[in-house]
Amino acid sequence: MSLEQAKSLLFTSASTIAVVSNGEVFTSHERGVKPLLHLLTEKKDFLKGASVADKVIGKAAALLMVLGEIKEVHTLIISEPAIKVFEKYNIPCFYDKKVDRIINRTGDGLCPMETLCLDIEEPQEAFEKITEFINKMKK
Repeated sequence: MSLEQAKSLLFTSASTIAVVSNGEVFTSHERGVKPLLHLLTEKKDFLKGASVADKVIGKAAALLMVLGEIKEVHTLIISEPAIKVFEKYNIPCFYDKKVDRIINRTGDGLCPMETLCLDIEEPQEAFEKITEFINKMKK
């Protein structure tokens, strides 16, 4: 039921992500992996056992969700590498459309996060590399 609630919230709130965890709800309009990074750093245990609905999931987001120990996920668009991550960690994953890779916002190449995490297999390593990348971009 929580996954259905998260899916419903994703659309009714026009969010990019909706998370239902122990009766609590988190939604965000931020794009990319920023909402997941926020939860992992500011509300460390919020993702544990959570049901997540997200508009787009690439490998980076999948690894972050694994790190947060989510229970299940539904997405509109998912990349093949992200599916493999969820399969490896036995996380039920439902999606509307599967793509080879996530494309960047301008549509002229791969998403930088997808590229960054293509060869990463460990969730903690992905978290560290993504955080480092985003911190460099802020400067």
